[in-house]
Amino acid sequence: QVLVIADEVMCGAGRCGTWRALEHDGVVPDVIAVGKGLAGGYIPLAATIFRREIGDTIVAAQGTVLTGHTYSGHTAACAAGLAVQRIIERESLIARVRERGESLRRELQAALARFAEVGDVRGRGYLIGIELVRDRASREPFPAERALSQAIGRRAFEEGLICYPCAGNVGGVRGDTLIVAPPFNASEAELAELIEKLSGAIGRTLAEG
Repeated sequence: QVLVIADEVMCGAGRCGTWRALEHDGVVPDVIAVGKGLAGGYIPLAATIFRREIGDTIVAAQGTVLTGHTYSGHTAACAAGLAVQRIIERESLIARVRERGESLRRELQAALARFAEVGDVRGRGYLIGIELVRDRASREPFPAERALSQAIGRRAFEEGLICYPCAGNVGGVRGDTLIVAPPFNASEAELAELIEKLSGAIGRTLAEG
């Protein structure tokens, strides 16, 4: 038997518009790792979730599921996690991410279409990636030494927008991508500001050569 283990530390807990990111694909993993958004970023919190049969197997072999680490069950972290999940449920924030995410992606795509260096805008929910390329047709990446995504990330930060610059998605060395992941409760004005500031940061960085 092969177990399906899903790393949803970044994409889970509602970020993609469903509590489990793989719900979109109709996949139910045997084991899931979740974190980051579990406590809304207020305090570090992560969890490993597994099917009851897996837990029963471990208990049968070892007597218990050994999860004892220095910060396991951290009271403040767990309290923060519960508070965040209650707010998410009360305000139907995952449904909002699901309903608004695709239109946000399309709006970003439209705003960035003027840049030939934007090769793709993709994602689910409020986890959207912008791929930067030298040539849109061939998807040829920029040289690694240009560090384009990092330069755009710095410019965006200077203008008040935090995004996630990534590199090395092509062969582990080249490739530039920017990830935007707005808060679940971001207002329409804040989403519009995100698009404006990201577009401005990309344009000004590219203009500098």
